[in-house]
Amino acid sequence: METVKNASKMKHLLMIITVTGLLTTASCKRGFEPIEYGKDACAHCKMTIVDDRYAAELLTTKGRAYKFDDILCMKQFTQSNATHEIAAMFVEDYLRNSAEPLIAENAVYLKHEFFASPMNGDYAAFSDAAEAKKLSDSLNVPILKWENLE
Repeated sequence: METVKNASKMKHLLMIITVTGLLTTASCKRGFEPIEYGKDACAHCKMTIVDDRYAAELLTTKGRAYKFDDILCMKQFTQSNATHEIAAMFVEDYLRNSAEPLIAENAVYLKHEFFASPMNGDYAAFSDAAEAKKLSDSLNVPILKWENLE
């Protein structure tokens, strides 16, 4: 009788652990999904993503990742696909000062033909204004935020 009770308790405990694990996994937010350069295609223009200085990614609240070869492609995608609920947007740091991609809304941007991005958006993202200021002064262009990109 004691063995049956212990077996029943073990099954109950195992079921609690399994359900807890499933709920924890389901509630986790996905983060940046690494871009496979030379393989992944831009969700907006369909070109293969090859230049890591201008790549970007958008994650929806449903966990879908959209990857882009140009910051302008992601900006245009967000404007033409307003039905997508955006969980996060990422851009690569032009100067590669950050090993991780930048949160698009926190980055600063410069726009100039000097950058020659894949779809001629000519935007470059930077992790902080001080780094961008050096190029901004020499190119004679203003520092922009995500909401100012066109």
